[in-house]
Amino acid sequence: VFRNGEKRFREYHVYYADSTYFDVFTLPFLEGNPKTALTQPNTIVLTETHAKKYFGAERALGRTLTVDENKVYTVTGVMKDYPENSHFRCAALCSIVSNPIIDKNIWLELWYSTYIVLKPGTDADAFAAKLEKAGASYVAAQAEAVLGVRIREFLNSGNAYGYFMQPLPSIYLQSARTYGIDRNTAWGDERSGDMAYIYIFAGVAAFILVIAVINFMNLATARSERRAKEVGIRKTLGSDRARLIRQFMTESILTSGLAVLLSLAVLELFLPAFNRLSGRQLTINYFDNLLAIPALVVFAIVLGALAGIYPAFVLSSFSPTRALTAHDGAHSRKSRMRNILVVVQFSISITLMICTIVIKQQLDFIQAKNLGFNKEHLLMIGQAYVLGSRIDAFKQEALKNPQIVSIATSFRLFNAGVPGHAYFFDKKTGTNPMSMSYLEADENFLKTYQIPMKSGRFFSREYSTDSNAVVINEATVREIGTTDVVGKQLTALSTYDGAKSYTIIGVVKDFHWESLHQGIRPLALFLYPENKSGNVLNVRIQGGDIKGSIEFLKTTWEKFAGGESFYWNFVDRDLKRMYEAEAKIADIAIVVSMLAIFIACLGLFGLASFVTEQRVKEIGIRKVMGASVMEIVLLLSKEFTKRVAFANAIAWPVAFYFMNAWLQNFAYRIAIDLSIFIGAGLLALAIALATVSFQAVKAAVANPIQSLRYE
Repeated sequence: VFRNGEKRFREYHVYYADSTYFDVFTLPFLEGNPKTALTQPNTIVLTETHAKKYFGAERALGRTLTVDENKVYTVTGVMKDYPENSHFRCAALCSIVSNPIIDKNIWLELWYSTYIVLKPGTDADAFAAKLEKAGASYVAAQAEAVLGVRIREFLNSGNAYGYFMQPLPSIYLQSARTYGIDRNTAWGDERSGDMAYIYIFAGVAAFILVIAVINFMNLATARSERRAKEVGIRKTLGSDRARLIRQFMTESILTSGLAVLLSLAVLELFLPAFNRLSGRQLTINYFDNLLAIPALVVFAIVLGALAGIYPAFVLSSFSPTRALTAHDGAHSRKSRMRNILVVVQFSISITLMICTIVIKQQLDFIQAKNLGFNKEHLLMIGQAYVLGSRIDAFKQEALKNPQIVSIATSFRLFNAGVPGHAYFFDKKTGTNPMSMSYLEADENFLKTYQIPMKSGRFFSREYSTDSNAVVINEATVREIGTTDVVGKQLTALSTYDGAKSYTIIGVVKDFHWESLHQGIRPLALFLYPENKSGNVLNVRIQGGDIKGSIEFLKTTWEKFAGGESFYWNFVDRDLKRMYEAEAKIADIAIVVSMLAIFIACLGLFGLASFVTEQRVKEIGIRKVMGASVMEIVLLLSKEFTKRVAFANAIAWPVAFYFMNAWLQNFAYRIAIDLSIFIGAGLLALAIALATVSFQAVKAAVANPIQSLRYE
């Protein structure tokens, strides 16, 4: 919390950085000197936006900000805002020497990321090997002091400890898959994405383009009989095949060029809506990149050539004699090709439909899954540490309201990330430490979250020894390998505190304290010290008057928090944020699938019109002979039904392969049910029949006299 006079500002992205930060990152300075901005304690560098936010139009350099009520920082620089496409952004950077808890001589616990600029020509792999060797030489002595065993013995037992490097451009999209880091918290609070989704949507875009190209090819060849006389006359007057191919290819490329221009207009129109849907701020700067315009031109030419090459060769192959007669001898061959293209088109559409359904069902499963605690009517109040010694008084006052069921203090719970410490069960040293996360919570935590105990008991203020006690989850018991754990010792290894042992007093039922991308991992719960304010107050309220309960909590907060703002959120909303990326992908997938199906149906509609027109005399004769409208509709729809059936046979295994791979990202996932495939197939068939039936009914109800008239 920053304060300038009476104005308070809550910031989430404030970091410590050392004095060489601006040697590595060349962010332009508007005020101050980047060489000296972070050399002294209690100094801070602000971004341009936040300097204006705190000080308005006044000069920020030399001004002071009060941070978290008791720390005064002097503004020694104002830098330009971070670019939108940076993996790392912040509101402010504080000098790292301002933080006394950071010890640069401790190699086992790193609280910061280090960025290294290599000299041009440096072999990155060779440097990484040297870094590993240097790190090992420093780590070994500290590790042996904590573990109580030789580092070689520790490593030979299958353990590992080391440093790794990652190229900065790959951090945003490749951290999660390359290093197994949860993308919600990869690299601390830095933003992270997943390259897999880029490939997925690039593939989907290519599929939609293929559908459109197939439409063009199908309709162009379907119109070939209409252009047959044109081809015959041109050949009779001296045109050769090469000239005709150039003509038809030019027509296709011009059509593609016009389509590209139209698509750019549509793109500009819908880009703001897509940005809102995706949560990104994408922009297209056509003139900032010298390759943008040439690339679009090349794209239009290549696309036009691909779409036009088959129709051009088909149309130019007509002989003058056959072209000037009523029928084309290659009709059956072209018809088979059109059938194949329609099958490919609907295979893509059905695949997208199945993928969309699976993604939606997985997200619904995540939202509905029993997390091991009751998330309803549970809210978290952030920045609880501002209450200081008044935290117990706040709790007592809040609990006077009958709508407030219970309140518990803890550090932030829903925080996926690397495990916190190494632990030994029932011994103090060795070569097989368990990697466990830990959470400090008070004695009301289980009551507030409604988490059941498996065995033993939870913390209680009646036992003074609970300050040296620990409660573990079932995942820890499974890791230990024995159920006889209550009363035994769990030793935490810390570079700062050394080996400290705690008595296990209970085992709680497993609950999901991380996203469902992760399985439930070992967790140790420690008693939060009495009268110590935590980061979060967890409050369970009655379901009757939720709005009134929140207003009461806000009023009570303002009474004890010394003017600090009241920040709260429902736990279920906080949980939803863990899956924002998947939720946005599901929304985009739905839109994309609808678009693909719409484009496929456009082509099917045109092809159905052509087929119906070809068989207009047959339909007229059948009507004269007594055929009903329904019989004619079924006749015309039968062929398209076969094509959709073939498309399903192709789409189902393809969709299963890709969705099964996608679901591997979740530790808890749905089973891909056969009903999904059947439902998508029937839906595609219904859409195809509805599209074809419109033309079929139109032909079936037409007057047979009109269709049988020759002249």
